[in-house]
Amino acid sequence: MNIVIPFEGRVRTIIRSSFVAAKRVTETQYDLSGEQFQMTGVTAQQVLILPDDVSIVEGQALTDDVLMRALPLESFVMVSAEEALPNALGLLLRLAIADGKLTDAELLSIQPALEGRAWKPGLSVQVGDVYSYGAFLWRCLQAHTTQGDWPPDVVPALWRKVEIISEEAVRVWQAGVDYAVGDEVAYPDADGAFYACLQAHTSQTGWEPPSVPALWKAKKNAAPISEPPHSEIEADA
Repeated sequence: MNIVIPFEGRVRTIIRSSFVAAKRVTETQYDLSGEQFQMTGVTAQQVLILPDDVSIVEGQALTDDVLMRALPLESFVMVSAEEALPNALGLLLRLAIADGKLTDAELLSIQPALEGRAWKPGLSVQVGDVYSYGAFLWRCLQAHTTQGDWPPDVVPALWRKVEIISEEAVRVWQAGVDYAVGDEVAYPDADGAFYACLQAHTSQTGWEPPSVPALWKAKKNAAPISEPPHSEIEADA
């Protein structure tokens, strides 16, 4: 490899190395190391990596043809086993969640192993992906690219918080929740009417229980019907 340090459009220094290893330290900066060199915090504008078959000498002008042969620094990033583990675990979780094989309780039991999967803008996420945000785990409901103004706790159509709900607690219907057949919710608040889920689905605005009888059935808390008092008058014999 030819590691080139440019200056004012020309080749200032060339370092020859049989290999290059890179580690990303920020969005644009990398630490580079090779056979006889080490650099820290460099950018693609400060260092060029050219294949061995590119003929280049110090002082040469960096033409467009030469610049087009430069290899991206990202291609030399080496991922350690420690860094790769959260990604591998995330892929397995995505598949298991998509198949409905993992409950929220099971996800919470492995929460420490997911600490490296922190939500941030710019991630390409798929249905079933699990990320941590604000001390909670969140399950992706729709594939999308994350944005700074779409954090999990404010976009229920995209994310659902992983949590265990006590059987004694009243579940209030909300959008962005995976409901299973038999789940019971109150609507519009904890003091509202109760509904039982008829079909498994992910709730969304416009599908409130009173509006979608195909998904929800109102539970009637009927009071016992009082019988009329028995007559105390006995017929004469």
